[in-house]
Amino acid sequence: MADELLSEKRKDVLWLTLNRPDVHNAMNAAMTDALTHAIRTASSDGSLRAVVITAAGDRSFCSGADLKESAGGMFRSRDGTNPIADVIRAIETCGKIVIARINGRVLAGGLGLVAACDLAYAADQTQFGLPEVRVGLFPAMVAATLLAKIPLSRLHEMAYLGQSITAAEAERIGLINRTVPSAELDGVIEEVLSRLRQNAPGAIAAGKAALLAMRDMPASERLAFAESVIAKISSSDEAREGRDAFAGKHPPIWADGS
Repeated sequence: MADELLSEKRKDVLWLTLNRPDVHNAMNAAMTDALTHAIRTASSDGSLRAVVITAAGDRSFCSGADLKESAGGMFRSRDGTNPIADVIRAIETCGKIVIARINGRVLAGGLGLVAACDLAYAADQTQFGLPEVRVGLFPAMVAATLLAKIPLSRLHEMAYLGQSITAAEAERIGLINRTVPSAELDGVIEEVLSRLRQNAPGAIAAGKAALLAMRDMPASERLAFAESVIAKISSSDEAREGRDAFAGKHPPIWADGS
């Protein structure tokens, strides 16, 4: 694992810490490569229930791409894809729930990471912004992810004016799930993880994949697709365990032992 990304397994949760606080945790090639690899590996790790992404320091969660690296080379990798887009794809297709623990300012491509995460919780002093137009760029790739999260009018204002919003506003428009005082952030993350552990991991993974597929699916196709998804899930060992536990009035025991 690169020094730019710290990785720690805490019981059944993989914690990934963006570790470039001196440059506001800007993403360089080493960090994006490590993030993509770690998340893809976690996706198929049966011992994990979730991935938490956070950041070193208390000033910035992530300021987006490191514009000083390779004179803008962060916008295209060797295979022609965008390295930050690769991280976003890894988060969206990860078989585990990916949680953003936001402990500082989020800018540019950092918003793409937050929007891609399944759940996001932020300290109340956090600011979220899209300043790309101020340096001759436009947050097109980030917007592709934000379009599924926030109202278009608010995205226009942030993208065209380079405007920042508060954590409270980010919660109000649906970018994040909740904002809390900094001292309470860890407690909220632990509460969320505890609730996740009570639920069926296979059903969650299948549901996450289904929601991603339906996001860009024509409305006329969604119901038939959902029918096929629930038919498969309802015949699973987890569903049988859930029904037996409900009938027997005891907590279910999932395959991972929780």
